[in-house]
Amino acid sequence: MEHRIVELEEFKLVGFKKTSTNENMQGMTECPAFWNEIFSSGKQEALLPLINREPFGLIGASVYNIDPADAKKFDYYIGVATTAPTPEELVEVKVPENTWAVFPCTRETAGKVQFAIVKDWAPQSTEYELVNTGYMTGEMSSGGPDMDVYGRGDEVEIWVPVKKK
Repeated sequence: MEHRIVELEEFKLVGFKKTSTNENMQGMTECPAFWNEIFSSGKQEALLPLINREPFGLIGASVYNIDPADAKKFDYYIGVATTAPTPEELVEVKVPENTWAVFPCTRETAGKVQFAIVKDWAPQSTEYELVNTGYMTGEMSSGGPDMDVYGRGDEVEIWVPVKKK
């Protein structure tokens, strides 16, 4: 699978947050509905001027392990990477320093690429392994968020934290 490896220091993600769960695949419907809510209200316009660092674009980020009693709960952010001050109406989260495997795709193929990363690329990679585990059960163990970075037009990149084997 086409990809590149990117090393990033800790950065700040600023945007909107929704808490969801992998229980009964609830997040698979709630996260797209959250995007629709943000876009239908025009709230994404507040984020665009803040973009000033990599990864560049609107970011959908799943931050796992938010509840020690329930590994299926996660926070989902729609935001941007920025060094700018966080406006009052937005929230921020620190994304830890990580090595990322970045997979280019389109809006149409993003879901298939995410599945292929976990099922095909990660098990076959001789150099890297995923930092996050639990994708098949929904009970996540995580060292960083999984991110979808939306660029111009139909461009999407899937960013997953990885470490050398």
